[in-house]
Amino acid sequence: MRRPDPAILRLIVFLGGLIALVALLIVFRKIFLPLLLGLLVAYLLDPTVDWFERRGRSRTFGVVVIVAVLVIAIVAVALFLIPTLGNQLERLADRLPEYQKRLRLQLEPVFSRLEARYPEEIEELQARAIESVRENFPKLAGSIGKAAKGVFGNLFGFVLALLNLVFVPVFAFYLLVDLPKLKTGLLGLVPVAYRGVVVARVREVDRAISSFVRGQLTIAIILAVINGLGLMLLDVPFGLGIGMIAGFANMIPYMALVVGLVPALALAWAEHQELVRLVGVVAVFGGAQALEGMVLSPRILGKSVNLHPVWVLLSIIAGGSFFGFVGMLAAVPVAASIQVFTRHWLETYRNSAIYRSEPQTAPARDDPAENGPEQG
Repeated sequence: MRRPDPAILRLIVFLGGLIALVALLIVFRKIFLPLLLGLLVAYLLDPTVDWFERRGRSRTFGVVVIVAVLVIAIVAVALFLIPTLGNQLERLADRLPEYQKRLRLQLEPVFSRLEARYPEEIEELQARAIESVRENFPKLAGSIGKAAKGVFGNLFGFVLALLNLVFVPVFAFYLLVDLPKLKTGLLGLVPVAYRGVVVARVREVDRAISSFVRGQLTIAIILAVINGLGLMLLDVPFGLGIGMIAGFANMIPYMALVVGLVPALALAWAEHQELVRLVGVVAVFGGAQALEGMVLSPRILGKSVNLHPVWVLLSIIAGGSFFGFVGMLAAVPVAASIQVFTRHWLETYRNSAIYRSEPQTAPARDDPAENGPEQG
């Protein structure tokens, strides 16, 4: 009996261990969430630490400098953002009764005309609405009770989530310092016969993921600043907050228009009742999208990443549906990895004999009818 190739056995063991590790992370994703977030932060900041190492500084020195700069930047931004956002939220809360009054005054004449023209239909619609409320009120009350119970029941979970957020920078710090050792240790687990191929593919996946994530994050920050300042200049209620949310939502295709443009238009109209303001809001978002499409994405992302927006959107939806918040975080890296390996599999398939082989044709046979009758 022929013994199996040891290299094949090592590959099977390696792939089995990798699948087991991924399964373990999925099953205990809530426990490993701070570690995964810390790993993401370390991965994003690793090139900056490498820059310090190339200039003769220790890795620990680079990590300390980066952490100090980030803390100063976060504190400086928070000192500006938190008071500004708080003032805008307070103003919005004070103006909500006025918005409701304006809306009622604008809609009452419309409802009056509809009621005068269709009295029977309106009366029937009101009766159906009242009956629907009566039928569904017990269910609604039960749902509210369950939600309230869940809020108080999850108080410990909320405290645990806050602790997890505290652990994220701690994990990120130690992972940044020891990331080269971690990479070397993982590489040592790969069978020697396949190490060259694995390293090449991992580097390609790393380039795709790093350029996409870092590039999209940079673009999101730029768009958040542009949208926020533009809406503030137009005096849109809570304009800075909406602009920032829209900027970071731009990392998910088409989401900026949903969470940014629609509420900005509604609040601008509720506050000013001017068509010019609406045109200004559309101009801010349209200009930001044009800048992103024609300048920022080509220059920051370049041609290193070719992830279609629909592919990104589907991967985020699938990751969130199956694995929650952790799945949404891992969706884009997994999508980029699948695209890289799929491209190589297709290239291998096109170069294979199965794809390139010519179809075999049956040898031509002499037709007695064409050659005429046999002569005896």
